[in-house]
Amino acid sequence: MRAKMFPLRVLLGVFVIALLILGLPPASQAGTTADTAGSAATTDTTKSAAENAPIFIGVSGFSFEDLDPRTTPNLWKMMKSAQIGTITPRSVRASSCPVDGWLAVGSGRRAADEPREECRQPAPPLDGWVADWDVYSQVARGDNYDALLGGLSESVPTIKAFGPGAAIAAAAPNGHVKGWSPVGDDLADKATQASEDGELSLIDLGNTTSDGYSLKSLDRRVGTILHANGWSDGDASQGLSQGNSPVIFSSIADGDNDGSSMQATMALEPGSAAGLLTSSSTRQPGLVQVPDIAPTLVELSGGEPMANVAGAPMTYDNAGGSWESRFQAVLDRQVAVKTQNELSTWFFPIIASLMVGLLVLAWLLRKNHRALIQTGAYRLGIVFAAMPVSTYLVNTVPWERATNPDIAMLGALAGWSLILGVIALLGPWRGYKFGPVLFVCVVTVLVLAYDVITGSALQMSTLLGEPLLIASRFYGIGNSALALYCCALLLAVAGFASLTTRPIVRILIVTVPILVSSVILAAPGLGTKFGSVPTLIIGVAYLVLAAAGIRFSLKRMGLTVGIAGFVMLAVLFIDWLRPADQRTHFGRFFDSIISGEALSVLTRKIGMNIDILTQSWMTLVLPLIIIGVFWLALAPQRFSLPGMTDAYNRISLLRAGMISLAILLGVGTIINDSGIVVPAVGILFLVPVLVHLETFQTKQTEDSGGQTKLSGPV
Repeated sequence: MRAKMFPLRVLLGVFVIALLILGLPPASQAGTTADTAGSAATTDTTKSAAENAPIFIGVSGFSFEDLDPRTTPNLWKMMKSAQIGTITPRSVRASSCPVDGWLAVGSGRRAADEPREECRQPAPPLDGWVADWDVYSQVARGDNYDALLGGLSESVPTIKAFGPGAAIAAAAPNGHVKGWSPVGDDLADKATQASEDGELSLIDLGNTTSDGYSLKSLDRRVGTILHANGWSDGDASQGLSQGNSPVIFSSIADGDNDGSSMQATMALEPGSAAGLLTSSSTRQPGLVQVPDIAPTLVELSGGEPMANVAGAPMTYDNAGGSWESRFQAVLDRQVAVKTQNELSTWFFPIIASLMVGLLVLAWLLRKNHRALIQTGAYRLGIVFAAMPVSTYLVNTVPWERATNPDIAMLGALAGWSLILGVIALLGPWRGYKFGPVLFVCVVTVLVLAYDVITGSALQMSTLLGEPLLIASRFYGIGNSALALYCCALLLAVAGFASLTTRPIVRILIVTVPILVSSVILAAPGLGTKFGSVPTLIIGVAYLVLAAAGIRFSLKRMGLTVGIAGFVMLAVLFIDWLRPADQRTHFGRFFDSIISGEALSVLTRKIGMNIDILTQSWMTLVLPLIIIGVFWLALAPQRFSLPGMTDAYNRISLLRAGMISLAILLGVGTIINDSGIVVPAVGILFLVPVLVHLETFQTKQTEDSGGQTKLSGPV
């Protein structure tokens, strides 16, 4: 018996040791912190040495794909020498208009014009007052994003604005704007003089998606501004020489309502090398968001930090390399975002339909082709169970650079699913009913834990990853990954704990990975997921009681809910104790509780859940599908599922794990914003697992003539 259990014990050992290692702070953290501090000190010194105020040039609808050395030679040279990054233009709605972008520049948060079929083009101020300011203010008060219009002008009192859009960003909270001028032939001279006088310059060069807009004209104006500030005297083949004033060029909105795409941002700063832009709000190299612009301009201008901003000052990663590699990096990001956006609209409905179709076909052919159906379902079940984690592993290969990136992404997904499925089916654990499932669960947990700890790069722009055009999360763990992680974790600990009959060992096997995972998922700077701790603790409570041999009761469940709430409040409070500019959204949410603004945040999250749940008939029937799946899973005898009945007999804690999983997905739906994603992804993972377990018995009997019960002394 002990010899037969050896492969599963080895898998358990690898799982626990790897999870513990991932849960520990990296050994290089102190060194990294020191390096970061040194880098920050260097950056601050550089910025204080730059006496001139920054010049910000804003447009709409311009991406890095629009750059061309012949059509836009000045912007092309700027790209070679600048710190560059893709910028997500997400505003209040799915696509952003020019007004939305300029409102975000002026407030540091998402803000938007009223909904319109066609984007409103910013109008020049009338007698010093921004046109339609009352409309913008009313929308900002009602959209629950808490944008304080006019915040930039309060932090940087001396602003020169050129063009109608710039007036919106430079306006005071009451809509009055000082120092505004239309864009004229003397734009470069005026902006340069303002910069030398210590005045922030905001320049609106229009909407590139407008009919008749000339990119050549845009490039000439930008080139004139760069030349006036000393940025264009270098060798054209190498880029630009060092200039006198910080210059930021950014496309801050999509420009129309025809769809959204990533935009381009480039920044030149005296004394700073070229690199990839980032910020503490995204923590991804080469990625920033529009709300980052306002705090960046405030910092470069030496103004007072803005209050209530969603963004953070842009920094850059000077990792060396050529301009070609940096340019390729931002192009890769654009392709990845576009591909994810196009595939995600049909991929999962097709996969769900395929799974349903295969199940129906198997049911129809079960009598005449029983052996074939069971063998195929047994194998396909584990391959489909490996598919969710494979959606993240596709980012380990450069599929974005393929001629057909959509085909390359799907090919990488199929390849990883097959590789993991084959290893699961052929590994030394294949002789045990839960062995292949345990392997897939362990791989899923470790891959996602590693990704969270190393910066969440695998979650960016993949089919189950974070859609950057929605801009809901740039680091940590998202709802889809959280659901997959928790499902795999609960099934893994339930399976491993079933290897022993001793309650204390069972409890340790269940609780240690859960506690380590709580740290990984909830710690600010790692998972940074508010709902992860209560989701895990409440969800696993039933399994812990079953492992300890204690009867479940509502009183004990209530105690668990109280513990989860206390732990989460403690995490929020600890993050709130940090300086305001270093807090994550944990600390900011605790601050909103103190200030009484938390209700608007919760209202927005509840509204998002309702909107998602009611956006189509598929989401409306999803709760019924989820209930049906768990009914099948927990009452296999009622539905004549002998394989699942046998699995519950052999894997003593599997039923408790399934019940805990149902509780976990329910709690995750309620606690997390856009929470309906949590059970949807859980079902995507669970259904193939159930199919595999149901058909395992016949396959195992054919291979080895019998099975060993998955329990025994440890």
